[in-house]
Amino acid sequence: MRTILACVLLCACGPGPRPNGDDGTVDAPTSAVVIGKVYAPNQGPGLVPPGEEIPIAGALVYVTDTPPPPIPDHVYCEQCVATPETGVLSGPDGSFTLAVPPGSYTLVIQKGQYRIDQQVTLALGTLPLPTSQTTLPSQWKPEAGLYMPKIAMAQGTNDQIEDILGKLGVGTLSGNTFASPMGENGPEIVIYQYAGTAATSVTYLLKHIDEMRKYHIIFFPCSTDMFDLDTLLRNQTVLANVRRYVNEGGKLYVTDWSGELADRAFPHQIQLGDDGADSEGTYSPTALTGALSKVGSADGLPYDLTDGKAVDADLHAWLGTQIGPTESNPTPQIYNPDVFEVTDLWNFIPKTNAVQIGTDMMGMPVYDTPKVWVTGTDPDASGGAMPIAVTYQPTGCGKVLYTPFQTANTEHEGLFPQERVLLYLIMEIQTCSDNPIL
Repeated sequence: MRTILACVLLCACGPGPRPNGDDGTVDAPTSAVVIGKVYAPNQGPGLVPPGEEIPIAGALVYVTDTPPPPIPDHVYCEQCVATPETGVLSGPDGSFTLAVPPGSYTLVIQKGQYRIDQQVTLALGTLPLPTSQTTLPSQWKPEAGLYMPKIAMAQGTNDQIEDILGKLGVGTLSGNTFASPMGENGPEIVIYQYAGTAATSVTYLLKHIDEMRKYHIIFFPCSTDMFDLDTLLRNQTVLANVRRYVNEGGKLYVTDWSGELADRAFPHQIQLGDDGADSEGTYSPTALTGALSKVGSADGLPYDLTDGKAVDADLHAWLGTQIGPTESNPTPQIYNPDVFEVTDLWNFIPKTNAVQIGTDMMGMPVYDTPKVWVTGTDPDASGGAMPIAVTYQPTGCGKVLYTPFQTANTEHEGLFPQERVLLYLIMEIQTCSDNPIL
């Protein structure tokens, strides 16, 4: 991280016109300076109401003499490397300034598996990029330099995450509701059903690791049908598939009553509360084996809270730049990242735990400490504010995101704060992994 931050400070302040200090004249520019703002797919200027655009923070913007290798169309491990000397990271409002020698390059804008590759010729002076060139793509078309993640989703009964994905250009919308997986170049999401055992079922997906490997990220939104999978999620072969998928670089997004899927595969990093029971047991982050001494359930009771707080500094800065509706007030307003409403929570996280996931090259223990992004107070529970959005890296190169709240509950225009948090965390869990234990 020190390397990346240092590059941001140095690269973002590239040479430009400056007073010579004697007679007030300005020296000629010595660099080509590219400026712009990175926006979320389908959320840039002209695509949403003015003022409600959604920027992308921490996007990597760089130029290269040779095009980067294509993003694999399946699960893979992306390890972090230093920001290139010819690169910068976008700020909380999506803005970037990149100063490089004049020339012809491939300009790359990337956040996780979202990427644009485009050919540019840069001359001395400042070049503002139009938003059509800086809004992340909502299609997979490598021959045109356009990439988006390969996505699978279990069809939840209570959390319509697909509506949010549709607003980000995944598949197609009918009004404000997800209508079809079909996008510009074919299906952009594969949907599995919690019920049944057919090839389109969650059971089939979890029993076949090669099926899981087709995707960069798999969503398991809340469903009342999880009890149908109770026996399946006690099977260590199935749980080993979940572990192997994450180990190889896969990302899991799990919400409230579907929490058993992550809690039983990885019982250590987070503790679940409420009326549900937390799973207890063991698993090896390297051998991917384990045993459950207590089989938990993520099913809890509903509540809303009004004191959601973005406790991560970068998320806090990003959310504070935005304007939009809330569930209780459709009139667009400036978001307060210190106090915002979060609705339809069905559990809480009383505790997170640092877990040893291996040893480094010197034989020293390596621990994974869950990252808390958002906190809030359950009005019916004691203990004050608790984590309500947590990510962790329990094995290998992938990541798990768990929220006890349903992300999308009703048909509506725009994106509410908790839905924007979903977008931010989708982007974050897709990013590279620092020194994974493989």
